[in-house]
Amino acid sequence: MANYNVQITNGQGSESMKSGNYSVAVSATGYEATTLSPTTYTAGVSAGSGSFTVSANGVLTLIFNETGAEGGTPITSGSVVMTDSTGATEYGSAITIDASGQAVFNNVPYDANSPYVLYFVQKETDAGHNPYSGVITVNMASASQTEYVLNSPIAAQTFTLTDANYAGLPVASATLSFTGE
Repeated sequence: MANYNVQITNGQGSESMKSGNYSVAVSATGYEATTLSPTTYTAGVSAGSGSFTVSANGVLTLIFNETGAEGGTPITSGSVVMTDSTGATEYGSAITIDASGQAVFNNVPYDANSPYVLYFVQKETDAGHNPYSGVITVNMASASQTEYVLNSPIAAQTFTLTDANYAGLPVASATLSFTGE
């Protein structure tokens, strides 16, 4: 029986194969080869396809606080999700940010030789903070890594309400109502 090495790029690859039963192993940057599933494939005489999964074992802790550095006042709730580099495609479920500002992602890929790049988008934050406003990029270079993310406190806004007919005359008592996102 023949042996084949199929190059996978962005999760996809193909190869013309003789029909038969094959044992499958993987060598993937950032992943452990022992966690491939399934580990067998049967090629038929006509075109076929197979889907495989592999699991990493890295742990990434994102800490959301007011400074984006160690020691900052943490946010107390929210969520964050792994995405593509644009933030448009989400991978997996959103992770809850706990009362200490931490969101822990288990089983993420990493590579000490050439850091594995991961992307995240903060979906929600607590009532007193602004969420991170872009895509969070993490270069995962070790099995356990901690990164800090800035969530600035919401800023006070000051308003003036005056009479439209008498310039400068302050309105003595009123309520402005704002409806937003």
